[in-house]
Amino acid sequence: MSKDKLGNYQKSDIEELSHETHNIGFEWFLVAYGIGIALYFAWYTEPLYWLCLLVSLGACLGYFSLQKHWQYTRPKTSTAILLCIFCLLGFSRSALHTHAVHAPVLPDYERSYSVDGWIEKTDKAGPLQHFYIRVHDIKNLSDENTPYRVRIRLKPRGFVTGDNIHIRAVLSGPRIPALVGGYDPARAAYFNRIGGFGFAISRPKISNNDSLETMGIWESATRMIAVSRARLSKRIQERAPPKTAGLQAALLTGDRSAIPEAQEQSLRDAGLAHLLAISGLHMGLLAGGAYSFAAFLFSLIGPLARRYDMRKAAAIIGALTAFAYLLMSGASVSTQRAFIMAVIVFAAILLNRRAVSLRSVALAAVITLVIHPESLINAGFQMSFAATAALVVVYRRWSMKREYLTGLRPFSRMKNTIVGVSVTSFVAGTATAGFAALHFHRFARLGFFANLFAMPVFTFIVMPAGFISVLLIPFGLDGYGLKVMGLGLDFVLMVSDWVSGQNAALVHIKGANAYVISLFSLGFTWLCLSVYEGRRYAKYIGIVLMSVSCIVWFNLERADMRVSDSARVAFWESGDVNILRVDRKRGDGYGRARFIERAGQVDTEIQTYIDTSAHCDEQACIFEIKGKIITIVSEPEGVREACLNSDLVILTQRSVGLKTQGMCKAKFLDPQTLHNGGARDIYFRKDDILIRSVNSKRRKQRPWGH
Repeated sequence: MSKDKLGNYQKSDIEELSHETHNIGFEWFLVAYGIGIALYFAWYTEPLYWLCLLVSLGACLGYFSLQKHWQYTRPKTSTAILLCIFCLLGFSRSALHTHAVHAPVLPDYERSYSVDGWIEKTDKAGPLQHFYIRVHDIKNLSDENTPYRVRIRLKPRGFVTGDNIHIRAVLSGPRIPALVGGYDPARAAYFNRIGGFGFAISRPKISNNDSLETMGIWESATRMIAVSRARLSKRIQERAPPKTAGLQAALLTGDRSAIPEAQEQSLRDAGLAHLLAISGLHMGLLAGGAYSFAAFLFSLIGPLARRYDMRKAAAIIGALTAFAYLLMSGASVSTQRAFIMAVIVFAAILLNRRAVSLRSVALAAVITLVIHPESLINAGFQMSFAATAALVVVYRRWSMKREYLTGLRPFSRMKNTIVGVSVTSFVAGTATAGFAALHFHRFARLGFFANLFAMPVFTFIVMPAGFISVLLIPFGLDGYGLKVMGLGLDFVLMVSDWVSGQNAALVHIKGANAYVISLFSLGFTWLCLSVYEGRRYAKYIGIVLMSVSCIVWFNLERADMRVSDSARVAFWESGDVNILRVDRKRGDGYGRARFIERAGQVDTEIQTYIDTSAHCDEQACIFEIKGKIITIVSEPEGVREACLNSDLVILTQRSVGLKTQGMCKAKFLDPQTLHNGGARDIYFRKDDILIRSVNSKRRKQRPWGH
């Protein structure tokens, strides 16, 4: 190829890429909205929500006043500005939502309280239960300081959802993260409006508080639905086969409190945990099944079928079924996502539009993010829409090559069904595997095979039988449907037990930070949109973004040491990635488990460093990590001497004054510092020691930071 031809070829490629990246569809503006939400949660401080709204309003008014002029004279500039405005709208909506859901939070320290309220839901907590109580009154607390909701751990006492309850409990505010950059329970509690966590110190009893008799309409309706769900769950557990009763109640009502731990772990290790989270799969099976069945029945009515498009009537029935399942399953955020997607699909049928498209997926995602902006940073949201988007993209490209396949023989139809299920399992599993590894530091290597065998049974037996059993409840015949559903679940559990029992079932890898997850998510979204829209070159941008995120991910530096908020020390043995040295094997169990999990070393051996890696006496232990001298002191009297000869000094009991801390040339941690800032991750570098705090100054400036 001549240089002129090569130059023209490269020039045409660049021009086509430029054309592809500037001629974008509506979906890309929704992506910009999501980027705005991500920027809000990554912001260094809490922005003023009213200022964000004013700036957004001004930007929108300014754009629309100049839009007609820019649309023809500067279309690229107009598109770029509109993308920025959508990004600003996502940022502003997040700030407004954070302000709107604010509710009182109890102090960090533990104290006993007398709580009156009603039980919204119950969860299992080992041999105990968690009661989520909608608080109406807490003795000696004003209304301005009374939490909206609290979670109390106690022994099962026969109370059920909807009961009025009076209980004394030791409560405190939500806890800070156990790990730097890890799951933030306080942030989750903030958006769930849970202001206190603790345990019961008295037997609960029926509350006679007058405030429980004066509920608003919305709260009364919520309580009525919760009570109905609890009764339905109880009936299902009583009528279903004992082995699978908990699973059946979870699939039909969202009540997971009766699922045996062994079954849940088996499904998780086999890559089938998504079956337990009511989402698009369950909503699609029930609402889609109702739509298909209604369409079939209407097609049998000749006069109506010839005169009207009965698909629209079937779509209304499908939407009503989706709404009923939303209420029946508890209306969690994941179920709301699925419901929104189902409604958009049925609305498209009513409007004679393409029912399933990437635009409908994007629209469902943005509606979810308008209602719950915090969903963007949740693993469930990312995995759910990743699987849906990937399936839509793949099946659209596949359908272009399969449109001629009509009038097939039964054997060919069966073959196509098997191929379709296999492709669905492979695509959905591949799309979610990356996000599962990013968030949970592991993925099920054999998940494809588990889904390949289990999903046909789950799709065609388990969920239809469950839906039919609910319809048969008024006639007292639900037991037959539940037995069929139980047989299907027996097969699913058999598959999960076999797959999870294999040595190669799980792969554990190191954890990723928020920046890696964000870059991977952006690349995945870019790739899906580009392939769906047939962009030849723009798709490679998405591939590059995902590749860069993976390179950064696998080169992330591992923390050398962990110091908990109670001054419990753990560090990796030099030259051996599978040995964790600790001061005592007891204490900080949860934090150490997460520390090991994030490193991807689940087979780690925990050993004490006393008399092995360290030189210890009654007052201190001294050891070396990567050329740095670390001294752990038990009493303040030994701090001054330790500071003279160490690079890092950790005081485990009592604290010293600011003067002593200021005189210490070494890095210094004491109980007061650890209590204020939480656990620390420590990195020993050639010229410095980097200490990262769980409760950093940046986090403390957010509403959920304390």
